[in-house]
Amino acid sequence: MATIPATIYYSSRFADLRYKKLGKTGFTTSVCGFGCYRVDNSVPEHHKALELAIENGINLIETSSNYSFGGSEELVGNVIRQLLSTEKIIRDDVIIVTKGGYLQGENLDKAKTKEKDGKPYKDVIKCSSDLWHCIHPDFLKTQLNNSLEKLRLDKIDIYLLHNPEYFLTYSDISSLEKKLDEYYGRIKLAFEYLESEVKKGKISFYGISSNTFAEPGDKNNFTSLERVYNIAGEISGKNHFAVIQFPMNLIEQGGILNKNQVNNTKTVLEFAKEKDIGVLINRPLNAISENKIIRLADFEIIKNKSKKEIMDLISKLAGYEKELIDRYVNKMNENFSKKKNLLDALSLGKILDENYDKFDSPNHFRDIKGYNLIPKANFAVIEISKFFKDDDDELSDLLNNYAVTVNITLDSIESDLAREWNEQNKKRHTEVNNFLPDDKKEYNLAHKSILLLNSLNEISCTLVGMRKTNYVHDILKVIRFDINENVAKYWESAKND
Repeated sequence: MATIPATIYYSSRFADLRYKKLGKTGFTTSVCGFGCYRVDNSVPEHHKALELAIENGINLIETSSNYSFGGSEELVGNVIRQLLSTEKIIRDDVIIVTKGGYLQGENLDKAKTKEKDGKPYKDVIKCSSDLWHCIHPDFLKTQLNNSLEKLRLDKIDIYLLHNPEYFLTYSDISSLEKKLDEYYGRIKLAFEYLESEVKKGKISFYGISSNTFAEPGDKNNFTSLERVYNIAGEISGKNHFAVIQFPMNLIEQGGILNKNQVNNTKTVLEFAKEKDIGVLINRPLNAISENKIIRLADFEIIKNKSKKEIMDLISKLAGYEKELIDRYVNKMNENFSKKKNLLDALSLGKILDENYDKFDSPNHFRDIKGYNLIPKANFAVIEISKFFKDDDDELSDLLNNYAVTVNITLDSIESDLAREWNEQNKKRHTEVNNFLPDDKKEYNLAHKSILLLNSLNEISCTLVGMRKTNYVHDILKVIRFDINENVAKYWESAKND
């Protein structure tokens, strides 16, 4: 388990990096933590990234039982075990945070089976057909034991209830007062259980990760830190409620703007600082505004082509696909379903032509490219190659030209979206540059965003997704940034806007 002396000593090994105290836990944490939302044990690059981060000064790792349906926790457990076995760290150096509350995937299947057998989990909230939620002690006990097994640990440093506000969103209790009483009653029951696990030695501290801590106090799913803090105090004057987590970024600034505590006289950050509650910030680079995700980063431009050139590429791509269908696919003596799958795969030109103006951002397009378009093209090339002779030079040339055109077209579209996105970011750069030293003004907007969050003393650690080793190197560069008083004044200006 993490200890105060070990985390202090760990931080002393990296004198050029920045660290803070994690509230009343007393742990010393790197100002950026490794967020494990999209990592999975099955991806070697994720292993390398996490190893690199821990070996180079990042000592807070944040995961959850539902991330990658358990694959995220397994990754953390395996990497920690590997680093321990090679004596690159000791267990006490690293702060492990995980969360429980979601029923998805295998968890949800088991819950549905228990319900069918007449032994359902208590106090389950059914959000949708593929998402349930629960913070009842019976369920949390199962989740905690599962997490310990996947993490390969005897003790979890910080265990968080994961978005308990789902109850407020989906409960059918009509009276707001009764709904709130039930909500905080469920949190109290969960806290009582977590205190018992502290006594058993399975966790060190606990808390809540909620998307609504920083929301206006009159919002229907708002979670009050003040009320939660008082609940912990009712359980024990020496309780182990010590950490909260919520989103904050250059757009979602409720943590510093919304006075929603103590009769609307203090912000959640002010209240947390006053009560020595550690604060973890998530989504520092992915703001949600008007139900859209806004990526607070600048993007690399790989191919510099005009829209007309891109449309010509799309047309060329469609031409290759038509030729492949006419000359080869239609001549295949195969069943209807196989041909149908190939015809669907050879439709990139049509898809891009019809949807070019609908792609929201480079990130949005990158996901579509990686999970849909490239697999379609690869499937078409592989399947057509199987059915025709290896010495068919015309087919070989056609497939090669098709593959090259796919890559150039997709890269060009992504670059065009990146150019537009970077242009939109110029206003944000101008706003933050007024508070940055000259040598930081040319940095990526992502770096600036993290730097500004880390300038706030109330924030203990900013959680960042670092699935690739180059992402880790980027964050290590940010952690080396000096913080001067002028940087924090950005947030004072935000209050006055």
